[in-house]
Amino acid sequence: MTKIIIIGGGVSGLTAGIYAQQAGFQSSIYERNALPGGLLAYWQRQSCLLDNCVHWLTGTNNRTMLYQLWENVGVLSKDLPVYQQPYFMQVEHSGETLHLWRDLSRLRTDMLRLSPSEAPMIEEFIHLVTIYQGTVVVANKPIEQYTLWQKIKLLFAMRKIGKVHRKYAKMSIADYAAQFRHPLIQKFLTTYFPVHYNISSLFFVFGMFTSGNADLPAGGSRGMGERMVSRYESLGGKMHTGWEAERIEIKGDRAVGVRFSNGQMVEADYVVIACDLHHAITQLLPKEHWDAYMQEHYVDHPEKYPTYSSVNLFYKVNHLTHMVPEARILDLNALEINGKRIPTAFVKHFNYEPSFAPADTTILQVLLTQYDDDSAYWQQLRATDYPAYSAAKKQVADAVAEALEATFPELTDSLTLLDICTPATNERYCHAYRGAYMSFILTPYNEKNSHNGRVKGLRNVYLAGQWLQAPGGLPNAAVTGKFAIQRLVHDAKP
Repeated sequence: MTKIIIIGGGVSGLTAGIYAQQAGFQSSIYERNALPGGLLAYWQRQSCLLDNCVHWLTGTNNRTMLYQLWENVGVLSKDLPVYQQPYFMQVEHSGETLHLWRDLSRLRTDMLRLSPSEAPMIEEFIHLVTIYQGTVVVANKPIEQYTLWQKIKLLFAMRKIGKVHRKYAKMSIADYAAQFRHPLIQKFLTTYFPVHYNISSLFFVFGMFTSGNADLPAGGSRGMGERMVSRYESLGGKMHTGWEAERIEIKGDRAVGVRFSNGQMVEADYVVIACDLHHAITQLLPKEHWDAYMQEHYVDHPEKYPTYSSVNLFYKVNHLTHMVPEARILDLNALEINGKRIPTAFVKHFNYEPSFAPADTTILQVLLTQYDDDSAYWQQLRATDYPAYSAAKKQVADAVAEALEATFPELTDSLTLLDICTPATNERYCHAYRGAYMSFILTPYNEKNSHNGRVKGLRNVYLAGQWLQAPGGLPNAAVTGKFAIQRLVHDAKP
């Protein structure tokens, strides 16, 4: 039986493994950590489950191609509960509040109440989000395997979005928000996503959420990961944890196997690289197999392709919260990281998942957006002065706790810090490029390029993972895992 080695047991690797088994191959996934999942991360602290990944999952609408993929790999099913938040987030400014409601008519009413003089801009905003509700995420097969007629049908389905995208793709979130005069609407638009994202990214996410296509599957990251592993192993796939790949063994134009840090070399007919792409090209592949995409993004012009990450804090509240919204922008008073003031953070609770915490308690997660220079700061600090790294984390945790207590008096003397992770954590556990948990930021100044999923000069090596197409995330990880096997199957035909 044809043997496939998959390097990396995250979402892309697990998806590739499931589709490989269904295609009749014998696959083995090799994961460096003790648990599979990659950036689909969760862990326990003080009887609490800390979910560090899933805030929403694109593809929960059962009429979409992406839903069919998630269903096939075990993430979603008709019997699995899916939680639909009534709003994406809450924002406050000078005593006024605005929610990004799932119900767009309610959002429209609230925005017009805040700033009736800006009615034309508000109406256009609601209209644009409505258009993006129709976004088609291609998840059935790679575009190069589409027939001409299938490509025409896809373009027709996306025609309205294409027209809007041509108009707004070169406009940043910051520039779009500046067209509004009301400060709360500006804050609403600029405090969740990096402000140098192009505005189309925001329209997309809001469109997915308001169309019921970005919800929370039961069990969060743990449930999602466990269901994928169970699905993979039920199909006969072999999972190996604690195996770190060191290099791909190559003869001529083919890989013959993978050598691991334990000294063992495992032979294979095909190799799927489903780990971080930067780690793959700098550690696993000789330079002669780097292609133009890799060279452009990582060597020649990395400044054109920024990323972002976050400092994530988890607190336990010794009672069930009543004042803290499900998702809220939190104002911070005097917090600096890497010499820069951090004005806001994103806070959410997990009360919709009662199994995450002991009875009558609440887990809060707070995210502070970090950029490439911040990631470098955290990684350098941890590598050169660990006591200073720990002190910096404590300073952040204390400032955030102070802001939480000031904003929500019910939290006073009720908070216990469970854990704090930085971009250095992502890099250490997942080899994540720049400590990022998403792929490259889509700015107005760079083109959205996708990788073809193949390795230059090697006939039997394929790539999967979110770094193949910006802006990454769980859907792109899963889609590229599926596509890697579909390309392999196509190439394996006599």
